[in-house]
Amino acid sequence: MCTTIGFPHEEGIVFGRTLEMGVKLENQVLFVPRNSKAFVSAAEQNDDSIYATIGTGFMNMAAFGDGINEMGLMGSSNLLPGYASYSKKPVDGKINLTVANAFNYLLSRCRNVEEVRKEAGKLSVLERGKTDDDVSGDMHFFFMDADGDGLVLEPEDGRLLAYDNLYGVLTNAPGFPWHATNLKNYLNLRAENVGQNDWNGTLLSKFGEGSGLVGLPGDFTPPSRFVRAAFFVSATPEALDRLAAILQAFRILSQSDIPTGAVVDPDNGYMDETLYTAVMDSAKKAYFVKGHDNINIQPFYLDDFKDERDIRIIVPEKEMNL
Repeated sequence: MCTTIGFPHEEGIVFGRTLEMGVKLENQVLFVPRNSKAFVSAAEQNDDSIYATIGTGFMNMAAFGDGINEMGLMGSSNLLPGYASYSKKPVDGKINLTVANAFNYLLSRCRNVEEVRKEAGKLSVLERGKTDDDVSGDMHFFFMDADGDGLVLEPEDGRLLAYDNLYGVLTNAPGFPWHATNLKNYLNLRAENVGQNDWNGTLLSKFGEGSGLVGLPGDFTPPSRFVRAAFFVSATPEALDRLAAILQAFRILSQSDIPTGAVVDPDNGYMDETLYTAVMDSAKKAYFVKGHDNINIQPFYLDDFKDERDIRIIVPEKEMNL
């Protein structure tokens, strides 16, 4: 499960995501420099990076789950189980990639959402690549640039369907258009308290604060997390300064944190938990992350890697010192 959000502040855009799973992943901070040969497509084309990029990768591999490049383009790859479909064979005239390679390609080679949309049209997303381990999982993407433009890409028969994201939110299944329609079920939600109401001549008063949000879904399903995150993003003031916006993003994303034991898969006994939360900032090309066992926010800035010419994998501090 994943929840991704993005919204503006006084100096730029913040963009962040959570990642929840029932198994531990060795998530690490990944830096890929400009013009790196880190990514090779399923069709064995040369897909060198164009822009330096930092984000989260897994298991010592040069592949991003999310990240920000030096132009301020930010992206997140989220699970879309049962709703993604891929091409079974390469398509002539297209750049043929499996889904993880497609995300790497777009994040490291595009400067903004307009370029993402254009490049996505050149891709065909394959079900399988050249090797046994190069297989497309069910994923969709959310990109946001330094101007605040947002775009969702969802694979259908190998094509990446593009949807403008006006809500600044992405979760998981069903597809993005369904979630956007579902928001119409929650038009009553508002930040302002409902103080009192007349019921058949009897004046009833609120118990306390937050009465305008009665009915806001609180479970961890993708539709509920989408509604919850969309409301909090829409209620966020645009005049926040940079630091306040970064902290606001972490607070919103914490509404998707899964306490240990709260979500269990009965088939295998796995307990879903929030493995990490990351927030990116377009103003200073920064990547902030906190983990399951260390909730201290750890900062990483692209400027700190400006002299690097090789791929770097950095293991964040895993445990808190209490």
